[in-house]
Amino acid sequence: MVRFKNRYFLCEYIQENQEREFSERDLLLEIRDQVQYHFGDFGSGKIQFSFQVKYLNSVSRLFILRVARDYKNIIWSTLLFMTMFRQIPIKIRILGCSGTIKKCELKARKLLTKWVHKVLKCDLPNQLRTVLIRDYQQTQQILPQLTQ
Repeated sequence: MVRFKNRYFLCEYIQENQEREFSERDLLLEIRDQVQYHFGDFGSGKIQFSFQVKYLNSVSRLFILRVARDYKNIIWSTLLFMTMFRQIPIKIRILGCSGTIKKCELKARKLLTKWVHKVLKCDLPNQLRTVLIRDYQQTQQILPQLTQ
């Protein structure tokens, strides 16, 4: 039996103004549409079975993608060329690429911790501060479940 070899991308999306939140399914469909646009039926067919959004956090704007190792360049270049998401200007930063989801999880935890500490240093209303802390704690519980 042959093991499937995958690559995991840790990415961040940046919106000019936080107009709209989107789900994992929205992200998956939009990236598939972009692959179809840039690589045609060839690229779309190659990534069809292995491409998956493993994690999406709309508060911190981080997400993890899985794709077959042989086709990581298709996803990588598609993410670099994405400028619009459902008629909203967007920019995607690729923060890391790894062979295991565990390494992406560790990097995401590290980035989330830095982000939360940076945000909490600012003057925020107490209600917003408690919401951020609650979301951070929920994220810290969800990320280890990805590797199980």
